[in-house]
Amino acid sequence: MKNTLQRTTPKVEAKTAKGRAKVQEIIDVARRLFIHGGYAEMTMRQVAEQARISLSNVQHYFPTRENLLQALLESVMEGYDPTYRNIETLDIPPRDRLEAAIRYLLADTKKAESEKLFVEIWSLATRDPIGREIFDRMYSHHRANLARLITAANPGLDDSEVQLRAALVAMQIEGLMLLISDNKPQHPELAGLEEACVKTLMNMVLASEKVSS
Repeated sequence: MKNTLQRTTPKVEAKTAKGRAKVQEIIDVARRLFIHGGYAEMTMRQVAEQARISLSNVQHYFPTRENLLQALLESVMEGYDPTYRNIETLDIPPRDRLEAAIRYLLADTKKAESEKLFVEIWSLATRDPIGREIFDRMYSHHRANLARLITAANPGLDDSEVQLRAALVAMQIEGLMLLISDNKPQHPELAGLEEACVKTLMNMVLASEKVSS
């Protein structure tokens, strides 16, 4: 199967500090539009108007809306990397580093903006081939970050088991967004849900027996 993204025109790389700042401004505007109105709202013309620049200026860096979408979602994906790197360099046991990552992801999941952003990404991935492909790449990257921490915390696991557990951690945390987001009602009967999630995920990751058996 051909890579859908190969059929889009690559964006022009900004070579100056001013150009890079302009690229980031365009991506930031696109992110706001995407969060509040979805991909349909994130038109090139709307981005240009909100950024107060010409449409041709936007198209200089992002010739198509698909290019801009790709850059936006890659920016979201790469935005988590510095925190992962910081966690991986902490002078604490590997198990504690893994728990720190889980707690970081849970805290991010609670943010109203994160909920809106990821709901739009999930929705786009169900109906748009390019969005689906970028979505898959995003989550492969996300699982790879988790896999490194899992391998360090439980070095006896083979790679296939590490990959399964990374996927389970990622999906269970994101699934909790439906219950613990700051946008959601607080249910007293669910008090302690986040701590239960941390404990359950840590037990699953550190178990010696295969989760697939």
